[in-house]
Amino acid sequence: MSICGYLYTPAHAPWPDQELVWLKAHGAAPIWHDWGSRAHLEELLQGIAAGSVQQVLLVRLADLGDRAEEVHQRLLQIQQAGIQLSLVTQSGLHTPSEAADWIPLLAEIPHQLQSRRLCHSQARNRLAGKPPPGPAPFGYRREGERYVLDRRQAPVVQDFFQHFLLYGSLRQAVRFLEEKHHKRISVATGRNWLLNPVYRGDLAYADGTVLRDTHPALLSRTEAAQIDRWLKRNQRIPRRSASAPRALAGLVHCRTCGSLLRIVQTTPGKAKRNGSSYLYLRCQTCRYSLHYAQVLQEVIRQVCEQLPHRAQNLDRQALDQTRQQLQAQIQANSERLRQLEALQQSGLMDEPSLAQRCYQLRAETARLAQKLEQLPPANFLQIAQTLSILPFWQDLSESERRAYLREFLRRVEVDSTGAVQIAFAFDP
Repeated sequence: MSICGYLYTPAHAPWPDQELVWLKAHGAAPIWHDWGSRAHLEELLQGIAAGSVQQVLLVRLADLGDRAEEVHQRLLQIQQAGIQLSLVTQSGLHTPSEAADWIPLLAEIPHQLQSRRLCHSQARNRLAGKPPPGPAPFGYRREGERYVLDRRQAPVVQDFFQHFLLYGSLRQAVRFLEEKHHKRISVATGRNWLLNPVYRGDLAYADGTVLRDTHPALLSRTEAAQIDRWLKRNQRIPRRSASAPRALAGLVHCRTCGSLLRIVQTTPGKAKRNGSSYLYLRCQTCRYSLHYAQVLQEVIRQVCEQLPHRAQNLDRQALDQTRQQLQAQIQANSERLRQLEALQQSGLMDEPSLAQRCYQLRAETARLAQKLEQLPPANFLQIAQTLSILPFWQDLSESERRAYLREFLRRVEVDSTGAVQIAFAFDP
């Protein structure tokens, strides 16, 4: 006599690791698990008829059949054999004994069957690379079984992305969208647009899987990688400083107390008549102020002087090796996908298993490609040489300087004497 567990998973659905753990934790041995078919259920029913089963553990009553009539018939067969039936949940084990205990459980069966049919349909759509359920994101519309660009909405999203790529300020891009297109969105919505894989030509599903190149993109891969770097840099900067227009906003810290220096604009009495003003960097803790322009020029001078040497000292061999490994893995996955297509044509692999394996390979390829795009560009040395030219910085606007400084600098430290020390983003 044994305690048997039974679990049914529809074809194409994700593997139920957590539910299998629940069954094992309550002593189920063996555990009959059907994935798509009902072969193991027949073995369980034969064991019940032979008297070798003492107790049956289920996660859902609906696992016993595909229709409510089948579930009721098999429940009756288990009860007539005198077998104890229990339901396993995350909170524990529930064994209905009275008729009143069965009423809500039986009423739940149609809902469980409907939910399973929906999950099965959504799983099939995922394996086929179709969009998830729900309305299309702003900028797209559904056409058949894929997303296509909406000609009226897509330019609005593209302008938002281009403004963010140019100035690196999320709040400023949101305000720009309202001023130019009269499209009002929240900052949270703007951040979701920047992170949404849909605008990069990919599909993201509820299980966290991403499939690449499923529809037209509003962002190129280079622009998407730049946005990811922008957002990563801005995470280390206070929210108000991240949107500030000044190049040094959120970067300068006091070497003595470690606090962030504020940028203060003052207008002396004589300067008011001339319409001019002055910018200062002020430490509220140590009570000193520095001329903003002088600190900015010293930061630029040190960047021009140190960046080429730091770029030369990067372990380029390790970066090249990592890049080659990722490219080799992507190429190997592409070759495996071609082999799977050949197996399908020869009839050596059934369609559900083939679709599941192709889905896994495409998801793995998307993860590898994202890692590859996050690596420093191959022409990093050429970029460093360009940024070491002082006249190049003088021709830039304040917003463009801010973009480059946040891209390459992690932190700037100053003291009350005006001494400046910079730390690059790629320093150990």
